[in-house]
Amino acid sequence: MRTPFIVHITDVAEEEGSYPAPFDQEKLSLGRNLGKAAGSVNVGMWHERIPPGRRTSFTHAHSHEEELIYVLEGTCALLISQPGKEPVEVAVRAGHTISFPAGTGIAHSAINRGTEDCMLLCFGERKPGIDRCLYTDGEYQQWALANRPDRTWSGP
Repeated sequence: MRTPFIVHITDVAEEEGSYPAPFDQEKLSLGRNLGKAAGSVNVGMWHERIPPGRRTSFTHAHSHEEELIYVLEGTCALLISQPGKEPVEVAVRAGHTISFPAGTGIAHSAINRGTEDCMLLCFGERKPGIDRCLYTDGEYQQWALANRPDRTWSGP
């Protein structure tokens, strides 16, 4: 029996992540929006596949949305930038769980420096109209402040 709130991963199309021009040249991870497909309203859930050499996103932090990541398969480097600290890179592998509480300014991105795909299960709150993002990748933060001020955060 098929119901609208039960979906299988193979029923959800994989989408390639992207940014608007002039940042659209970089190939990002590929994801399946499983939460949306199952009808989730307040919690998002994505299955992310990061091919070698790609990353999930620009390094970012959320003002009001908590994120949680579970590494399903493979390895990747977690790029972490915290207010007042030097950015670091932490190796994570299958079985690791990573939490990014909202409002902390802890910015993050995952990049695959290996030779095989890395698979992540990513969860996050959905607070459209309230949540804002801080990008620590300088140029994109400036672009976002100029072009999407209602969705951009300057940090804690």
